[in-house]
Amino acid sequence: MESPPSQHDGLMKEIEKIPEFELLDVSVVKDGTHRDQTKFKAVVEREKDEAIAVVSSKYALVQMREVFGQVLSRIDQDINGEVLYYGGRGQLHIFPNDSRVGICVMNSVDRSSAIRILFIGKANGATVYLPRVREYKRLHVGAPLSEVRNYSEILTDAQETWETIADRLSKTPLTDELVTEIKETVDTKALAERVDEFVRYNLDRYLRKQLTLWDLLLTVLKAAAESRFKSKVHRERRLQRLSSMLLAFALKS
Repeated sequence: MESPPSQHDGLMKEIEKIPEFELLDVSVVKDGTHRDQTKFKAVVEREKDEAIAVVSSKYALVQMREVFGQVLSRIDQDINGEVLYYGGRGQLHIFPNDSRVGICVMNSVDRSSAIRILFIGKANGATVYLPRVREYKRLHVGAPLSEVRNYSEILTDAQETWETIADRLSKTPLTDELVTEIKETVDTKALAERVDEFVRYNLDRYLRKQLTLWDLLLTVLKAAAESRFKSKVHRERRLQRLSSMLLAFALKS
């Protein structure tokens, strides 16, 4: 009997579904005349002609399959995860099987971001992107990720960072002053209203349990995750920005 496919194999198959990309020459049309733009190239999915982005002719195109596949091939432990892709932007989420804390590898071919490795956690129905502790970031030059060797060690670091932050913020009582500042920190009226609802209707208040800053942050991120998005990539970009704002504020408190 054949053994079931491993999570590595399943993730690799998802990675292989991501399109490959190529650079095509760019020209502009004016008065029926085509003029080549030698300083620029168009990024397109291979064998298609719709431009995802226009980049400098010196831009080094790095295939998303190459980046994500390289990371996956260097992890020697049991994992689970997810591959996200939309319109030239992608993410690879990797978690050890016994943990909800892991890493997110990001890449794009539309110039929206360099290659990055972030620490992430799954909690309360949302992805929490941790502050930039030992974050890896690399522009599209040279051999990407060549100096990153031990991804299992990076996963361990992610777990330790998560525990430190969660422990600290779980011990921070939620005061009226913090609630006001959080409402000023979030960037939409809907989330500000969600903060008010959390404080007003949370059952823990009636059980005389102290609400914490961590409780509120997770609630806000869950509310943001439940909004409508064009794709999962758009949702995760939103959660990344919101996590950054909220945790930057919370860790200063």
